[in-house]
Amino acid sequence: MNNYKNFEVKDWVDDPGFRKWVYEGAQDTFWITVLENTPSQVENMEQARKILLMVRGEVTDISEQELASRKSELLEFAAQEKQVRSWWRGRWFQAAAVLLITLGFGGYHWKRIFPAPYNAVLAQSGISKIVEVINEHDKVKLVTLPDGSSVILKKAAKISFPEKFSADKREVVMSGEAFFEVQKDPGQPFYIYSGEMLTKVTGTSFSIKANAAEKQVQLVVKTGTVEISVSSSDKETKDNRLILNPNQLVTLNRENSALETRNVKEPVLINLPIESQYFTFKKTPVKEVFRMLELAYGVHINFDKQVTSQCNITASLGDEPVREKLQMICEVLDARFEMKDNAIIVYSEGCEK
Repeated sequence: MNNYKNFEVKDWVDDPGFRKWVYEGAQDTFWITVLENTPSQVENMEQARKILLMVRGEVTDISEQELASRKSELLEFAAQEKQVRSWWRGRWFQAAAVLLITLGFGGYHWKRIFPAPYNAVLAQSGISKIVEVINEHDKVKLVTLPDGSSVILKKAAKISFPEKFSADKREVVMSGEAFFEVQKDPGQPFYIYSGEMLTKVTGTSFSIKANAAEKQVQLVVKTGTVEISVSSSDKETKDNRLILNPNQLVTLNRENSALETRNVKEPVLINLPIESQYFTFKKTPVKEVFRMLELAYGVHINFDKQVTSQCNITASLGDEPVREKLQMICEVLDARFEMKDNAIIVYSEGCEK
């Protein structure tokens, strides 16, 4: 992969491979990877993309000579205005649009959604300290969020979140395949940005499949209700929003922003044990309880089997995050626990009277 870290807007505009991606969607996976690996270039790439689309307009067979002439006009204008940052928010975008209309290049209708950079949403929210977790291993990875919510990441999945959630909302950005159990809090909605799909919940469990290289984003609800909306440049959100109930699956077509829903017998999307697991214990030995949790969450639970040999659990556990499940179990055991990465340590003095 080339070193794009020092590219300026004009370098992106002149790059043949980048131009082919903007105009034809060529090597989509490669350029999405570039976006994710060079977040410092996201704004430059977005500005270059808009320049390329604006100079070509709706013409698909424009000559390289004409394209070069139009690029020069815009880049020269941008240099004079000294507004080559946040152009869609400031006078530079408006002035450039006027220039294009004057030159006869206006009227382009954005049909392609620019892939959302991995941390862009959180960065634009003014959050200074962002935690990023990537599962680089074949085994699943359990991630505990600041509010106690839990996320299981499959291989290559990523999630970003602030070190501390704001008082009025909880926001995370993810890509790949993941299962969520969200801590219930109606006063602090939980938002997941996964490419073009925005998911809003107050507390529920569901799976998301949002691989950058695929043309679809999918979500299936295990428990609770989920509100879905689509980020689109040419549709009002009211036309692209719906509510999902348990055992419902939604598919987002990235090419046209269309949402399709259907009912499923089992809320299984990414083939994790936790997706179809419901925990009902009736005087179940604690070692069996911990074994089931280990299988469901892909973690190792370290506890003293001899000390807890007389301990039994009677409980029904649903869509509570794994931390809350452990708290409930430890209250019965009069025990405490620690979570360290994908390992859990339980300290108990036993259950004998």
